[in-house]
Amino acid sequence: MRILGIETSCDETAAAIVENGKVLSSVVRSQVDLFEEFGGIVPEISSRRHLELIHPIVNQALARASTELRQIDGVAVTKKPGLIGSLLVGFSYAKALAYGLKKPFVGVDHLYAHIYSAEIGRKFEFPLLGLVISGGHTAAFLVEDLNFRVVARTRDDAAGEALDKIAKKLGLGYPGGSIIEKMAKGGNSEAFEFPVVKLKDGSFDFSYSGLKSQAARIIDREKLEGQKLKDFLASFQKAVVDQIMERLDELVRVFKPAAIAITGGVSQNQYLRERATSFAEKKGVKFYLPEKWLCGDNAAMIAYLGEKMLHAGFSEDLFSTPFPRTEASKGEKQFRK
Repeated sequence: MRILGIETSCDETAAAIVENGKVLSSVVRSQVDLFEEFGGIVPEISSRRHLELIHPIVNQALARASTELRQIDGVAVTKKPGLIGSLLVGFSYAKALAYGLKKPFVGVDHLYAHIYSAEIGRKFEFPLLGLVISGGHTAAFLVEDLNFRVVARTRDDAAGEALDKIAKKLGLGYPGGSIIEKMAKGGNSEAFEFPVVKLKDGSFDFSYSGLKSQAARIIDREKLEGQKLKDFLASFQKAVVDQIMERLDELVRVFKPAAIAITGGVSQNQYLRERATSFAEKKGVKFYLPEKWLCGDNAAMIAYLGEKMLHAGFSEDLFSTPFPRTEASKGEKQFRK
């Protein structure tokens, strides 16, 4: 099957063509430049920008794949989670396109697609423990082919959000995660002490609001310049990753997966990649990371998972609508240690 994928969940307008699991083209237009002055995304501006870009981005993806619309066998589009205005742009466009072409279309969960971004170019082993670490989400899922079960999520801030907010408070720019990673090089990650958060209810959930608040208090009381700033950023980056690694260790011990995948925008971070790779080697567990160009929001992962879903018989009708977030299925219990 040759699938057109469309992604507009947040501030990237993206389209891609995937055929039989192979990415033929992937076009991503970021809106980062629009939000630098705000230090974060403005939903209204983002949705209007998607409206301007969606059609030319789809045409670019088709051209790069040497594909005409009539050669498309199906359309896959992000359905949830995300900014509702942004989701509506991509979802409505995909619906209209599928209707006009008389082709099937399927709505794809953005978080599930992130997990499957690590399978592109290879094959997963199951059961898989999939972590999505990004600016909007920090969550873990048990995956068995196309079945997903949430086992952990963030209680407040996501890991990437904490990085962005501390970078903003320091006036370093946006997006903060990549800036902190660069500036932390050469810093002493033991210079500032940040304890790993432990939740009293015994869940595997993540929480970054306390860490962010502690970092903000240090910024307010200390003069962070030169090497001291590098040390602070290295220590904060380590603290963010420490919590991920501690939860990962607990999840692997309890659920004993055959493999692990760490995905999402923060999975581009080299410090996280190195620590996670070392962890998996010590545990003797198969480990998957997406290529760095697949870590951020993109449509290749949407088309890739969409193709699998269409093969399995999933599809949407013209009355379908996108939803802004992923919820645990009805009656699903939250996991405890």
